[in-house]
Amino acid sequence: MKRLFKFYIFATMASALILFPAMGSYLIGAPLFQDEAEGNSVEYETEEEYDAAQKEYDTYNAAVNEPDLLKRGEMLFEFIKTYPKSDYIELYVNPTYLQLLTECNDNQNFEALEELSEKWLELHPDDTRAIAYAYRAAVKLNHDEKSIKYALKIYEIQPTVGLALSVAQTYDRLGNFEKYVEWCETVFTYPEYSVDYTLRFEILRKYADEGNIAKAAQYADQILKVLESTEKPDAAGRENLATIQRICHHIIGIHYFDTEKFQEAIKYFDAALKNEGYQEGFYYIARCHWALSEGLTESEGRTEVAELAADYFAAAEIFGGEYTQRAKEYKEQLYKPLHNNSLFAIEKVDKRGQAIIDKYSGQKKTELTEVR
Repeated sequence: MKRLFKFYIFATMASALILFPAMGSYLIGAPLFQDEAEGNSVEYETEEEYDAAQKEYDTYNAAVNEPDLLKRGEMLFEFIKTYPKSDYIELYVNPTYLQLLTECNDNQNFEALEELSEKWLELHPDDTRAIAYAYRAAVKLNHDEKSIKYALKIYEIQPTVGLALSVAQTYDRLGNFEKYVEWCETVFTYPEYSVDYTLRFEILRKYADEGNIAKAAQYADQILKVLESTEKPDAAGRENLATIQRICHHIIGIHYFDTEKFQEAIKYFDAALKNEGYQEGFYYIARCHWALSEGLTESEGRTEVAELAADYFAAAEIFGGEYTQRAKEYKEQLYKPLHNNSLFAIEKVDKRGQAIIDKYSGQKKTELTEVR
């Protein structure tokens, strides 16, 4: 004899579960299989069909009632894979899974949040909420490669300066300097960073450390332009800006020195010294004058320029630092040919060197010096 089994699915159950998650446990416990009732029903011709439906429900019910967050997510995900055409998926499983992600996030269970978000994204790669959860988990777990992956997806949807800066900093930690600079340049397109010099100075430092003086000089020039529009800081701030500007002038000076544009280099080393006294400034001005003297004839002032170079080497020697011995040797090397191969009365060069130091010491270090 034919047996009739009825399977009831009430639409209000789905609405209530989505709108009122707290009622989930009550709704989950509601009977889905009944012998007789009014309303929509599904008829099964055989007991095998009924058993299959009951197994499907039992699998779902076990998943949503699993107390362990990670295991619950795995069971829900397995249900989706096992019953891809189940009516439960859209009505109950998907909302329950997304609620699970929220629960993991609220409980700061970032290991589970990362794993479950990534599983969900396998089926729903454009789900913005899951992408955001996966990104947050990756950041909290210091999974930089993953955080970059999800940050780029989020940035495509909703670009912000904070996210762009985070991407740049993550690339920096990963040692991808090219991408770091690329994303810093993106950051600079936002108004709040258009006049920022600290991030530009960090790029300058990195280029200088790797020996790319030409690139470092480009950022040094950008910083000097930015500083022109910077609000006037207090005394401590002006001292800090003077140091930054001295470094920028020096980097540009080194670039011109390396490309044998010695007159331009002298201008930038001079500007650097007007901000702060430092041995390299005196030393490189001396090197520039020496190089220039070698291209001159006596009538063009070869001796005078060579003597000026010796004076700046003396200043570098007196000021002190890592170039002291070299500056002394170069000073004597320049002095001897001009004085019958003798060092007699070389003290007068040292006096002129001290006078050069005193001249720059009289400069107001807190004033920003421009070279244009």
